[in-house]
Amino acid sequence: MKITGPLNILFLLLMCCPAWSVQEKAAQDYILLLHSINFNESWTHEPCEKIRTLFPLEGIEVKGEELQIPAISDTAQIFERIQYLREQYPTPPKAVVCIGDPAWLVVRPLFDKEWKDVPTLISYSRGMMPRNIKDMVDRKLDPKKAMIPTAAVTKGYKVTTLSQPLYVRETVETMLKIQPGLKKIVFISDNRYISIVTGQELQSILKQAFPTLRLEMLTWPELSTENLLDRLTTYSNKDAGIIYYSWYATPQKEESHYLVDNVQKMTNSFSNPPVFLISDRGLKNGSFAGGHYISTEDFGDAIVSTLKEILKDKDALVGRDLVGGTPKTYLNYQHLYAHGIDPSFYPKNAIYFDEPPTFLEKYKIAILCGIVILFLLASIAALRIRLLILKQKRKKELLEKEKIEESDRLKTAFLANMSHEIRTPLNAIVGFSNLIAQGECPEEDREEFCKIIETNNELLLQLINDILDLSKIEAGKLDFTYSDIDVSALFNHLMQVFSDKPQPGVELKCDLPDKPCFIHSEKNRLMQILTNFLTNACKFTFKGSITMGYEETDGGLRFYVTDTGKGIAEENIPHVFKRFAKFDAFIQGTGLGLSICQTIIECLKGEIGVESEEGAGSTFWFTIPCEVKKE
Repeated sequence: MKITGPLNILFLLLMCCPAWSVQEKAAQDYILLLHSINFNESWTHEPCEKIRTLFPLEGIEVKGEELQIPAISDTAQIFERIQYLREQYPTPPKAVVCIGDPAWLVVRPLFDKEWKDVPTLISYSRGMMPRNIKDMVDRKLDPKKAMIPTAAVTKGYKVTTLSQPLYVRETVETMLKIQPGLKKIVFISDNRYISIVTGQELQSILKQAFPTLRLEMLTWPELSTENLLDRLTTYSNKDAGIIYYSWYATPQKEESHYLVDNVQKMTNSFSNPPVFLISDRGLKNGSFAGGHYISTEDFGDAIVSTLKEILKDKDALVGRDLVGGTPKTYLNYQHLYAHGIDPSFYPKNAIYFDEPPTFLEKYKIAILCGIVILFLLASIAALRIRLLILKQKRKKELLEKEKIEESDRLKTAFLANMSHEIRTPLNAIVGFSNLIAQGECPEEDREEFCKIIETNNELLLQLINDILDLSKIEAGKLDFTYSDIDVSALFNHLMQVFSDKPQPGVELKCDLPDKPCFIHSEKNRLMQILTNFLTNACKFTFKGSITMGYEETDGGLRFYVTDTGKGIAEENIPHVFKRFAKFDAFIQGTGLGLSICQTIIECLKGEIGVESEEGAGSTFWFTIPCEVKKE
């Protein structure tokens, strides 16, 4: 037993040695990401996620550390972070990716000893670094005294830099195209190292290339977040251009944490001018207008491809300063539009997010419907002419007969392809027109047939007008022509027009004030709305009365049409003014009229509504703000 025990222990040790060797090798196969701040930063999130996603697929683990450098207040805290990394990663990584120059500057002592042979990629490099770490902590960043080229600081280390230059000049030129009256640039930033350096670069470029533009700095902690948002409300989009860079802030006493956490979204909401960027912060949510820069997607691809090349040959890119992509102008169409920028000022060569569809894309259905309707009407008119000619030749020749039959088949095919609402008036028009044209109807019926044709012509014309108005509404081009209106005279005219429209036994009434009222508004549109109300009342009122009128209210007039018809079910009332809303399939109509009326009233800054009880009648009303005169 004394011999067997030691032999067993030795055997186990020999068996474990290969496993230890494999584990040690596997432990070395990792990439370490050192972020100057934290991985939640929008400008670095996508590149870091690409590294974390792609390299594990190749058998290389990815680890990450957040250095939180803006929170460092003295060099002792830096030594603590270095000691933490020394203990946390005793086995050197396969490669180190520093997110920002400060990350490398903080951990440089590790590359003097423990990580001496580890290749490093400094991404988002700015080309200049502080001479020493204390200057960075103390924010002593004078470009002439405290800053030196990155290449000089990293000389002798296995370092490759991947820069994301700031294209300030190009961004300001883009802003001048969009805001021609620009007189000053407002720069939003904080007191972080990168923000101070960026502010210095912006100030230098404005002084050299745009001497007429004034620069106003809004920085934390000189301003609290609440003060920042208040200040933004004072600028005009006529002469002020806003550039957002960063706002790494902590809430002040009694300050809302929500404002600080959502400052990017709130900046857009409080700012009158559009908010531009000089580095990618994301445009999809509409918080920013954009700018000229290298996108995070392109920069992420550049980081991955450069890192792969470094892992393939760790000495291949040592000392090289690379640029992480091609800059382009990125803009958010809706952000600019929401901040009052005329689309005619939008640059043509930019890449746009949230760009509205072209006119043809947006209205292709309405255009196609209009073309089809016009084609059908033209075809029907041509068919009618052809039929009259053929009938005048007494249908004797076989060729003429075949043409007539073919024309009938074409007419039937066309009518079969039309919707129910179009086909119904067309059938009436064609049918009664044939009777009159053939001369087979008694003279006493001719007038009645003509009246039927006229009624259906009005239905068809109303349908076409509704479709055209709907297209104008979609295009935002609904036309309005204002004039002085005698409101009582308008109602008297409607009384004459609709005197014979109600159902038999239904009385048409007009309730007017003692003294006529005069207003300045859109007469045709008011007539259109009231005509729609009265037409619907005539359709659905079979006994009792229909009363139209108006009355003076605070700030304007209230118009109404009341009937004693079938009314509207309670569950249908919220949907009355929606497009294509129909609650009786047996009554003619497209369901567009009331929707168009609502849009017209909204354009006139008024209100529209309905009060109804099923079986007891309805009151459709609307109000318009206007100055009412009695003379």
